[in-house]
Amino acid sequence: MMNAERFRARLGCALCGAVMLLPSYAAAADTDAEDAAGLGNHQKNIRVDLGFRTQFVKDADFDAFSERDALHQVSVGASWAFWASGKLSLAGVAGFDYGKTSATLRSDDARLGVARFVLAPEARYHLLRVLAVTAKLGPTLTREAATVSGGLDTELSRKAWRFGFDATAGVAVELAGYASGRSDKPRLWLTAEGGYGWTAPMRLVLKPSEADAAPQRLAPLALGDLSLGGPLFRITAALSFW
Repeated sequence: MMNAERFRARLGCALCGAVMLLPSYAAAADTDAEDAAGLGNHQKNIRVDLGFRTQFVKDADFDAFSERDALHQVSVGASWAFWASGKLSLAGVAGFDYGKTSATLRSDDARLGVARFVLAPEARYHLLRVLAVTAKLGPTLTREAATVSGGLDTELSRKAWRFGFDATAGVAVELAGYASGRSDKPRLWLTAEGGYGWTAPMRLVLKPSEADAAPQRLAPLALGDLSLGGPLFRITAALSFW
């Protein structure tokens, strides 16, 4: 009888303890769920970017089209961060850069227009809720258009498409947005990245833009091989949403 009473007393104490601990377990579960969803669309989102890209080009043949060893371009892009695990996420990025540069070549006007397309995966790791480091490597397709205008009122030009790559690493900082990862409000980011870009050389043999209208004495102009390769940096303002 005494054993049965002791068993019932111990069972009652255990049940009372379990009931008292239930709120603590529930609160812990809620906290874990909040932590798991804490990054939310800080991390998984659709983002559009607008900014500028500068690439430093040391190729001597680039000097014919620029008084500086740099090519400045407007940069636009869009990305979709579609996968996340912990603080790490993966996004698909599409980008477009466009810019022009000009210089004086033997008293003629020399111009170069560059349009670059890139499609690449980007890894992002959140050091903080509002701070992520990024790394990206992807192929590029570049259209280069070189033109020299002379005193004969004609143009010599060369246009070509070239493959290449961009390899960059950087940071993304959230400047404005709700703290909760469940918020569907847009978020404002500032991104900065640096790295190296390379484009396959283009043979600079410029010919009359309109061969039929060109004077017979206007011969092709050979300027060498232009390779747009060198260090680069890009800064953009970005808006993310989901």
